[in-house]
Amino acid sequence: MKFTAPTLVIALLSGLFSAGSDAHAQNGGGRVSSNSTSRRGLPTNAELARMRAEVIEKMKESRASMEKLLAIHRQNSVKLALEYETRRRLLERELISKAELREAELALEKTVKDMEQLKRWIIEDDIAITEATMRDELLRLPALARGGYSESGTLVRFNGGGQWSLAEAPKIENFFTQMFGHALPITAFGQTGTHDRLRFDHRNAMDVAVHPDSSEGRSLLAYLRQAGIPFIAFRGAVAGASTGAHIHIGQPSARN
Repeated sequence: MKFTAPTLVIALLSGLFSAGSDAHAQNGGGRVSSNSTSRRGLPTNAELARMRAEVIEKMKESRASMEKLLAIHRQNSVKLALEYETRRRLLERELISKAELREAELALEKTVKDMEQLKRWIIEDDIAITEATMRDELLRLPALARGGYSESGTLVRFNGGGQWSLAEAPKIENFFTQMFGHALPITAFGQTGTHDRLRFDHRNAMDVAVHPDSSEGRSLLAYLRQAGIPFIAFRGAVAGASTGAHIHIGQPSARN
């Protein structure tokens, strides 16, 4: 990646550095009493709720720390971009070596990569927090019949009748790439450590960081419905807010 003065200015002013899990609660494998430990020693519903609340709180604290670190990286990236440009001009006047310019370039590239990684982690946390906090709302909703569809201010649900497994994911990725010219932004593919900590079953689902009301989101939801692929689209934990908005692809199974 080669930086020039125009690309540096455009990058810093237009947000180049903006990079741009979940609703399946697991019962632990057996029936659990709501107010006592089961015979198998599995946690009660109350204990599960407490554990999830603790995990969510830790995720929020971690997210806040990442936001602070991201702000530091942003400030540093501006300084490094200016340093790179200064050295580029000095090289043109043959006052420094190419190695010195490359040194500044590598430092800037590393900061950009660190920022992009932080943004990905923040998005992943937003998605996980959104699905965890909206779990109770999902549990209160009536089950959809095969092929059923429902929509509210915060959720869009579709109980597709087609066969679905993660092996079908490449078809969705190909559709999205051909339609929009960039990769499908998958944030969680199957079960992750976050889902384990939240006691969510995400083994046969994936999350994509696409707002369901965006042009990309609407096209993706239309494709999924046509293919009979089940999904839950989260518009955000709060109506009108985009934080945590995403599309969960897979059969919903949020139940105690």
